[in-house]
Amino acid sequence: MKKKQRKYRELNLSDSFMKSAFTGQAALECRALMLNINLGHNQELLESCKVLWEYSYFINEVRENQKQGLAIETAVQEAQKSCIKKDILKEFLEQNSAEVSDVILEEFDQEKYEEDLRRESWEDGKIAGMEFEKKELLLNLYRKHLLTLEQAAEEYGTTPEEFQKFLL
Repeated sequence: MKKKQRKYRELNLSDSFMKSAFTGQAALECRALMLNINLGHNQELLESCKVLWEYSYFINEVRENQKQGLAIETAVQEAQKSCIKKDILKEFLEQNSAEVSDVILEEFDQEKYEEDLRRESWEDGKIAGMEFEKKELLLNLYRKHLLTLEQAAEEYGTTPEEFQKFLL
C-alpha cells in the first residue's frame, strides 16, 4: 500500500543525536525543509523551474512503467526513451544515459537508502553525543575541583588553553 505523500517534510538533525544527560536535549539542532517534487505536488514550484518539472516527469514515467509490470532497469530505459522522444531532458538523457540509469537505480532503493542514512546518522550522532558528554563530564569534574585544568585537557586530548575556552 502506497503512503500518501505530503508537500513537504521538516527534518530535524537532532532526531539523530543522543540527548544530553545534563540538559535532556541534543547539543546540535539543524532543520531542513524537504520539498516533495513528485508530479501533483508543489505545482507552483515545478512550474517555475522547467528542469525540475522535467525531472519530476521523468521519475513519474519510471514509476508508471513499474506499475505496468516492468523491472526497474527496463522501466528506467523505457522512461529515458519516452522522455527523449517528447523532448523532456532530451540533451541530458542522451549525453548521460548510463549515469542516469545508475543514479536512478540506486535512488529507487529508497527504503534501504533511508535506513542506511538513519543508521549512519545514528552512529554519527552517537559519536558526537559521546564526545559532548565526555567534554561535559570533564568540565564538571574540573569545576568541582576533582581534576586540574591540565588533567581535564589531557583527558580530552587538547591543550589547557583550548580546554579553558569550553568554560566560557
